[in-house]
Amino acid sequence: MLRAYFARHKSASTWARSILHEAAFALDLKVDTVHVPEQWAPYDSLGDYVRATRPDLLIMTNAKPEWVDTLPEHRAFHLIRDPRDIVVSGYFSHLNSHPEVVGGVPWPELVEHRRNLRTLDEPGGLLAEVEFSSMFLDPMARWDYTRPGMLELRMEDAIVDPVKSWTAILGHLDLLTPDGSGPEKARMAAARWNVAARRGTPRWLAYPRHVLPRLPLHRLPGAYVTSACERFSFSRLAKGRERGQEDVHSHYRRGVAGDWRNHLTAEHLAAFRARYGDLVERLGYEW
Repeated sequence: MLRAYFARHKSASTWARSILHEAAFALDLKVDTVHVPEQWAPYDSLGDYVRATRPDLLIMTNAKPEWVDTLPEHRAFHLIRDPRDIVVSGYFSHLNSHPEVVGGVPWPELVEHRRNLRTLDEPGGLLAEVEFSSMFLDPMARWDYTRPGMLELRMEDAIVDPVKSWTAILGHLDLLTPDGSGPEKARMAAARWNVAARRGTPRWLAYPRHVLPRLPLHRLPGAYVTSACERFSFSRLAKGRERGQEDVHSHYRRGVAGDWRNHLTAEHLAAFRARYGDLVERLGYEW
């Protein structure tokens, strides 16, 4: 059965993709990451593309319900974030750090938006960002949060207890052994061996991995989750900064929930409400 991750822009998607890619590498799974419809041309739908190419794990960086509806049977998880924080995180990212080509796909709208943001002060830029964010927030508003086979999570919970969240995610995707089942140490050794070449460390494993075959592994041991969360912690990804320490030029700018309170004024919130209605409440967040 197809496994999938349905991501949301500025909702820890790069972090999640990093963990998933390494897990898939350890298990020798084929991963396909889709950003825009042009990637599944000339097929009529995303579902037709997936049935033809048969990935083991599909990652969609801004999933739209009408695309997901065409997919074959799947087990998936969907990670969302407070939409007000998406606006604030998007403003700084689109102004400073987000690449204008993603996965080989140009993003011309970002080029124009960035050019506009650089002519505005922060309050004006945030107002512009409220409207620009419609391409990310409108699909969240149309999403069916009761889809069968879907694990719904919030970024806010995932960053507070990543081990718990990723244990739930990998377990839901049937990529994790149940607690205490089987030879955990042997599975952990196999996982480390399989990803050694990708990591380049430990060095004593990196060289032979290039000349000796990978070890068969169908599910990851429970201990792998803690190891992956440590390896892909905010501090490591942000080159030593802790959560809350800001670098506006980094993709990992601040890494905290509720930062919208530090940037959005009454005018911004009124504009947000006028554009997106009760989206905040419908997603279970509070004003």
